[in-house]
Amino acid sequence: MTNVLILGATGRTGASVLQQLSEYKHIQVFAALREESDISRLPKTKYPIQTRLVDINNISSLHRATEMADVIVNAIRMRGEIPETTLVDLDKRIQKTVSGRENLLTITVGGAGSLKMHNGKRFWQDVAFPERTLPRGKAHTRLRDYLETLPASESWAYLIPPPAYIPDGLRVGGYKRWRALNDEIEFLKKSISYEDFATAVCDAVLERWNGVHLIGNDK
Repeated sequence: MTNVLILGATGRTGASVLQQLSEYKHIQVFAALREESDISRLPKTKYPIQTRLVDINNISSLHRATEMADVIVNAIRMRGEIPETTLVDLDKRIQKTVSGRENLLTITVGGAGSLKMHNGKRFWQDVAFPERTLPRGKAHTRLRDYLETLPASESWAYLIPPPAYIPDGLRVGGYKRWRALNDEIEFLKKSISYEDFATAVCDAVLERWNGVHLIGNDK
């Protein structure tokens, strides 16, 4: 049995990942919730899931929530005027709680703002990037850059959707993944539904991906 804790389980991406992972009998899913009432926001699942109350800003709370996990899926979507270091700080808190545990994998749902352009800039700096999500774009760039400075290991994976990340798109079961490049501008033309991106996250759990992956359609 593989225990998977999902942070951000009530969000669109997290809920899709939760629902798809629950289709596997050998996966025990744990949904991290901020409040007990959030259980009503979880999707219906094929097999039972468990829940854990967690304050992501509290090390002790994170430790209690993660102590049984083999894989942590971080699908938290920060909103508003967050500091650029918010996602790096969260990742560091998560890693502090699991320090010393072997074979634990953290998979983070990344942001298109971190994509690399041919001119050395990032997509969040492009005029086409939505102004309302600039703080999150900057924070994801900081997180990606931080992760890429870590020693090569199998302890983390960072999956990035294209800018055309479609909430209501159908689950067709297909996606393509690209490794990180110094020029990822062609990936900006891709698209993917939340459901198909969630399928890629599930494959990352099952196959234990590591490193940065760009996830889009195969066209």
